[in-house]
Amino acid sequence: MGFQRAIIGKKIRRVLLIYPPVNVSIQSFMCSDLPLGIAYLAAFMRNSAEVSVLDAGVLGYHHKERVSRRVFRHGLSFDEIERRIAEYKPDLVGISCIFSSQFSNTLEVARRAKKIDPGIITITGGSHPTFLSQQCLEQDGIDFIARGEGEFTLRELCEAISKGQGPETVAGLAWREDREYKESAVRPLIRDLDEIPFPARDLFPLRESAAISLPLGVIFKRKPFANLITSRGCPYRCTFCSSTNFWGNKYRTRSPGNVLDEMEELVKKYGFREFKFFDDNLTANSKRAKEIFQGMIDRKLDVTWNTPNGVHVANLDEEMLELMKRSGCYELGLAVESGDPAVLRDIIHKPTDLDQIRTAAKLMRKIGISTYGFFIIGFPGETLKQIQNTLDFASSLDLDRIGCFIANPLPGTEILKVCREKGYIDKDYKFDLIDYYEFKLDTAEWAGSEIHQIRRKWFWKYNLSRFLRHPVRFLAKYLPFIIANPRIFLAVIKRAVWTWR
Repeated sequence: MGFQRAIIGKKIRRVLLIYPPVNVSIQSFMCSDLPLGIAYLAAFMRNSAEVSVLDAGVLGYHHKERVSRRVFRHGLSFDEIERRIAEYKPDLVGISCIFSSQFSNTLEVARRAKKIDPGIITITGGSHPTFLSQQCLEQDGIDFIARGEGEFTLRELCEAISKGQGPETVAGLAWREDREYKESAVRPLIRDLDEIPFPARDLFPLRESAAISLPLGVIFKRKPFANLITSRGCPYRCTFCSSTNFWGNKYRTRSPGNVLDEMEELVKKYGFREFKFFDDNLTANSKRAKEIFQGMIDRKLDVTWNTPNGVHVANLDEEMLELMKRSGCYELGLAVESGDPAVLRDIIHKPTDLDQIRTAAKLMRKIGISTYGFFIIGFPGETLKQIQNTLDFASSLDLDRIGCFIANPLPGTEILKVCREKGYIDKDYKFDLIDYYEFKLDTAEWAGSEIHQIRRKWFWKYNLSRFLRHPVRFLAKYLPFIIANPRIFLAVIKRAVWTWR
């Protein structure tokens, strides 16, 4: 059906923002991090409407349903979500869709809202619907898509409808009307990120999340821990990443003072003892990053922190690393991606110097910051020899731990365009089946199943060797995770054994 003009003039007084159930590969972990997207939206909207949030992933964390042989869904059941929507009686339901694998769940939540009351306005946003707006709106259930940043778009949509104005008056929207796909003007980027209120953490089930204690990247030293983001976007244009395009191909930052004020609130108001920086590139602006770390020291925040999303190595000089260590840093994720210079230069277009990686890893060991390397294999155009070069380079660094993933053609990326041009995928490609531990495509250089086997066996072999060479360091790093999640740890061991069957 799509958007109906009959809703124009409806007073939007109650807004319910939902983080839907989460689809997870059997090789991944069910994390309990705060969904920052709807947390920011809730903070931005709470002065213009009554706002409530429903974090279905955390509240239904222990409820699992099988989606396919290698994927399961965890979170509140759709029946329970429907019951809670009916109980709250919202005028508008906003549903997050950060990842392509989540869209089917987002769509089902929207349909449940419409089942309760067809007059409930439904809107979604995030990377997947932003880049595939027309495709997403071909299915009934969703009235609007907020394309790109959603704060002003959502607020202005609520105001416009309440005033009797149509969606065409609100920048940043997509919708379907009379079976025709429509878009409004492109939403200008928010220039001053400091004007956005801090995430509305008080509306979320923080106690339940803390009890789960499983952050992105698994590792933590102290709890409770909080994720935060100090910037939007990245100055680089890596072909495998959709985030840069989502944030308008601009790198924008919050001021150091604004970031430090949020940190102080996290410590003093909520009692958090560890931070997880979710920035795409925390250290891209070296001067700003150092001001933040020095500010953490000056304000005596007494926290530990790491970067589960990784950082680029270009600005990791000794001064930067020393400040990081003094401010509480115990681990840095190094976003290496490839150990082959030609792949970095010609395929993924990432300005990484492998010698800088080696230098940074040595400096981190000297200063006492743990190393976590991110690598990706299986780029279209990459040869088996180049893949082996990456694995050999990763092994040579003697990192404390490694994440090895398989490239996937995400919406909004150059890799997706390449895959379409070369005929590796067609218009019916199932984006909701994306799995960073498998590659479901075959290229001219190799079969996807071959890449899967290479990654799996190398990854577990590497980790076993790390444990045998440094058992004390290994256990010290993973012990908090093991104590907090013994059942998950046993499942990991089971996976390792299964790998070698």
